[in-house]
Amino acid sequence: MRLQDASDEWLAKRAARGDADAFEQLVLRYQDRLYTLALRVTLSEPDARDCVQEGLISAWRAIDRFRGDARFSTWIYRIVLRKAYDVLDRRKRTAEPMEEIVVASTDRPADDRLDLIAALATLEPEFRAAVVACDIIGMSMDEAAAALEVPAGTIKSRLHRGRSRLAAELEAHRAS
Repeated sequence: MRLQDASDEWLAKRAARGDADAFEQLVLRYQDRLYTLALRVTLSEPDARDCVQEGLISAWRAIDRFRGDARFSTWIYRIVLRKAYDVLDRRKRTAEPMEEIVVASTDRPADDRLDLIAALATLEPEFRAAVVACDIIGMSMDEAAAALEVPAGTIKSRLHRGRSRLAAELEAHRAS
C-alpha cells in the first residue's frame, strides 16, 4: 500500500511504531489546514507558523498515545488549537500588539478577503475558532466540538453568534 493512499488512522498507527515516513504523510495532508486554523485564531502569521510547528512536534511526541477514539484530524486540530489558545493567553498577559495579517488565499477578491479577515479579528476567540473550524476548515459541528472540547450545542450557538456578528461587521464595513 502506498502511503499517500493509506487512511489517517493506519498512518498514525505506523507513526506510533516509529515510522517517520507515515507521520510525514500526515503532516503533508494537514499542514495547510492546520496553518489556516492557527492563523485565523491567532491573527498572526508568525504565531500561526509557531503553533503549527509546536503542534506537530507535540503530535510526533504523543503519537503513541493516539487511541483512535476520535478521528486523527480531530486529534491534530485540537493540539494546534491548544497552541493557538496558549498564544492568545500569553498576549493577554503581555499585551503584545497584534501583527498585520497577510492573506494568501486566492478564492475571493482581495478586498473581500481583507474585509473577512478584519471582521474575524473583531470576534472573541471562542466564536472565531468555531467559525474558522466549520466555515473555513470545513469541519462538521461534531468534529469542531471534539476539536474545541465543547459540546456540539455550544459549537452550534457559537457558530450562529459568530456568523451573525461577522455579517453585521461586514455590512457595517461595506456601508462606510
